[in-house]
Amino acid sequence: MPRASDAGLLLLTACAAAAQAQQPPPSPAQQAQERVAGERMAAQTPRFGETLLLGLKINGIAQPQTVRAVRVPEGLAIPQALWTELKFRPPALPPRMIEGELHMVLGDGPAELMRWRIEELSQTLEIDAPPQAFSDQQLEVARAATQVTLPSTFGVYGNYDVQWQRRVGGDGNVNGLAEVGVLTPAGDLSHQQLYRGGTGGGWVRLDTRWTMDRPEHLASWRLGDSVAQPGTWGQAMRFGGVQWSTDFSLRPGFLSFPLPTLKGEAALPSTVDVFVNNSQRLQGRVQPGPFDITDLPLVTGQGEIRTVVRDLLGREQVVVQPYYISPALLKPGLSSSSVELGWLRENYGVDSNRYGRAMLAGTWRNGVSSGFTQEWRGELAARQQAVGASGLWLVSELGTLSLSGVASRSDDPAARRGALAAVGVERQGMDWSGGFQVKRATAGFTQLGNAVSPKWSVSASIGTQWKQWGLGVGLVQQGAPQRTPTDNQLQVASKLLSFNASRSLGNWGFVGLSALKVGDGGGTSIAMFWSLLLDDNKSLSTAWQGQRGGGQTARDLWQVQLQSNPPVGEGVGYQLLAESNGRQQAQAQWQSNRVALDGGVSRIAGRTDVRLGASGGLAWMDGSTYASRRIDGGFAVVQVGDQPNVRITHDNQPVARTDASGRAFLPSLRGYQVNRVGVVADDLPLDAEIEALELQVTPARRSAALIRFPISHSQTATFRAVDEAGEPLPPGTELRLVGGARGFPMGLDGRAFLTGLAVEAGAVNRVRATLEDGSSCELELRVPAQAAELPDLGTLTCRRVAVPAMDAVSVPTSTVPPATPSPPSTPPTSPTPFTPLNPPGASAAAKESS
Repeated sequence: MPRASDAGLLLLTACAAAAQAQQPPPSPAQQAQERVAGERMAAQTPRFGETLLLGLKINGIAQPQTVRAVRVPEGLAIPQALWTELKFRPPALPPRMIEGELHMVLGDGPAELMRWRIEELSQTLEIDAPPQAFSDQQLEVARAATQVTLPSTFGVYGNYDVQWQRRVGGDGNVNGLAEVGVLTPAGDLSHQQLYRGGTGGGWVRLDTRWTMDRPEHLASWRLGDSVAQPGTWGQAMRFGGVQWSTDFSLRPGFLSFPLPTLKGEAALPSTVDVFVNNSQRLQGRVQPGPFDITDLPLVTGQGEIRTVVRDLLGREQVVVQPYYISPALLKPGLSSSSVELGWLRENYGVDSNRYGRAMLAGTWRNGVSSGFTQEWRGELAARQQAVGASGLWLVSELGTLSLSGVASRSDDPAARRGALAAVGVERQGMDWSGGFQVKRATAGFTQLGNAVSPKWSVSASIGTQWKQWGLGVGLVQQGAPQRTPTDNQLQVASKLLSFNASRSLGNWGFVGLSALKVGDGGGTSIAMFWSLLLDDNKSLSTAWQGQRGGGQTARDLWQVQLQSNPPVGEGVGYQLLAESNGRQQAQAQWQSNRVALDGGVSRIAGRTDVRLGASGGLAWMDGSTYASRRIDGGFAVVQVGDQPNVRITHDNQPVARTDASGRAFLPSLRGYQVNRVGVVADDLPLDAEIEALELQVTPARRSAALIRFPISHSQTATFRAVDEAGEPLPPGTELRLVGGARGFPMGLDGRAFLTGLAVEAGAVNRVRATLEDGSSCELELRVPAQAAELPDLGTLTCRRVAVPAMDAVSVPTSTVPPATPSPPSTPPTSPTPFTPLNPPGASAAAKESS
């Protein structure tokens, strides 16, 4: 017997079957919808190994690439080449080799950085990637290495500076300074002499030196008299011998100190603007992902960098980063060194050839990290030696900290062993700047260039801004000497305090105050001044100076001065001075491109002094001699064809004029830097054609060079062109010399200007005009002998041509003789006209020339 539950189940089944039998069959539309739904469900079911061709969107932005992806159990495999092109970081899942090609796998796990899905209707792969999913980008500010573009040649130069002074009623005195130099492509030789007039005067040799620069190694060789590099704790001593040293100035723009690296990130292609102390320094584009900006040009000391990243949707990210840069540090891994070998110079400026002990000194500096630079230095002489180490640390909140330790030994019984210690702090900030240094030397310490040092010394300074005032305070103090000097040098303990304040008054000038106090019972000196800039070169100033204490009589002095500085080029400058003590002074300076002359008169307490001076330079190069103002560094000769009296500019400043042979002399060019040298177009004749009015040249330092501006001359003329009816040709009609490539537009009333005309005797210039309807007409121009620079050829008729003439192609014509007359019974016939025949290829030439 069936149970009750089974009976209920049978009843429900029967009811459902009856209800289904009563429903109508599905329509065709319903069947299509069910089929599409089934296909979608089938598509959502991944079929591993299936290859898909998909469009691509990254962070909602459509990309131009088409993705060939393969479904794998771990996710979606993408070819490695495309993965690298999209700048994605390597995924967490290992790559897979599919059909001989390496693929990277987009995973579905929760640890994956990127999320992805396939939009079935558009068959597009949509990837959401944070900035961390992209590879890092390195943006470097381009700093091209210096390349010399102006070849050096052989040249000789000399400088002179002569001063004559005489007191009225007394004897005169002459002093002078002379320099001779030889410049070659291999290096330069320099020799300086000093002349002193009066009793015991005469010529004294100062320096003689041969210098060779090696820009590719950032180093220089010097043979002769030079100055040793002191390092942190050494002395800048003069010596004669050989010096090899690193010279970063041989590559302008090269930054030897470390710079901060800007870091940022972008989820979409974005623009980046970098502001340094509210001044824009860089603008560029970055792709999605993290980015670094290195070698950004910054101001040394303390500052602030503001980076603004703006993506395609207009969203902005602003990052503010403070920084501190010290030029005393070296980049990590960068080294500099200096080695000096020779003899110490004694009585410089008094004796010409007095040298003392032999010496050897060397300094080596190395950037260990962006915040630490080490330095090692050694000094070696016959009877004394010293060796020391220094370190320079960057303290971001404070500035730089330096520590030095030196040990020495000597054969001097009073200085057998000794040591020196020094510590210093330096800060250059926007709110305040300052420095502090303490040195302590034992009684036995000795070093080259300084036989006896103070036992201790302290120097400190600080400056800041307060209510538009610039304020500064300084202290310099040193103790008694280590031991009694043996060379009659007088050294005593001293103390000096200083204070200064200044402020700009806008259109009313500039005002300042300074005070100086000598310690231990010394006097006090106070000065106040006011100056007003009248124009670019002229200024008016007044000052008061007072002195009190120190065992001296109190003194007050008022001073008024009017000064005009000479311009960069040719011109005059002067100075007028009057003081309350009766002193009066007037002096002036006149300078041209060849010499600078100065003179002055001074009167005080009934005495009058007169002074005259002259300075300048002479140079020889390429068989010619030139006079100029003082020659500093290198020089160049500018050749402007054979055009005389043409102004030459250097960095947009007129500095010279060409002589009768078209040459001008430039007394100073910046070595290993771009110099802009140009000519003034207004000084060139109208028939002159020049390739460029300005050249950018980079010479070597202390070199002689020749700069050429190629110029060609072309005859020009004006005329009025009319057609055969006497009407002027329409404005804008193009004129072209037959055989020429340059076109000249017609002006109003048929006026025209042409250049490049032939001027030989009997020469005919054929000019073709192309009219608006496509037809052509020709003019014949004859330039008369001894024509003016721009002759007017009058009114010329442009005659139409049936067949366009061929440019630079001579087309011979065939002439057929007239027909022979018929016999008398036949009426005579007219000659049959013949069209001139073109030789083979003439038609093609005519088309090509047209």
